[in-house]
Amino acid sequence: MKFFSSFLVFATMIAVTGCAHARQPNCSDPVTARAEIDRTIHDLFDALREDDEASFKRLTTESFYAFDVGKRFDGTELLDAIRSAHAEGVQINWSIGPIDTKLSCDVAWSAWENIGSAGIPPDLQPVRWLESAVIVRENERWKIDFFHSQRAAKP
Repeated sequence: MKFFSSFLVFATMIAVTGCAHARQPNCSDPVTARAEIDRTIHDLFDALREDDEASFKRLTTESFYAFDVGKRFDGTELLDAIRSAHAEGVQINWSIGPIDTKLSCDVAWSAWENIGSAGIPPDLQPVRWLESAVIVRENERWKIDFFHSQRAAKP
């Protein structure tokens, strides 16, 4: 009986106050947040395309890491790897498809398909990647905390 009364008190408290995370006062408008998250993801690829370390650091958290090509990249290691590929003449073209974002106040998970090409011109090969990221809100900005990319299976 004690369990039932404790459960009833807890259930009543939840019904009256709501879940603590359901509506926090500092959460952004979901429509605005999704647009900002989309812009952050697109800006990250612009930074990678341009080998722009300052922008890359502005768009990622201090604890950022990525899984790509079967490896873990910490901090700017992903940017460094892409910068090295660019220095060897490799061109990587990205075209991000619609981004599906699940949002919970100041944390979001996004996934998308990225269709492009990679290689040394004129020998560019079509590539399709499946990608996702965990994005967090820090100091009024959305930043990427984790990024994952893998080549999609050929159809």
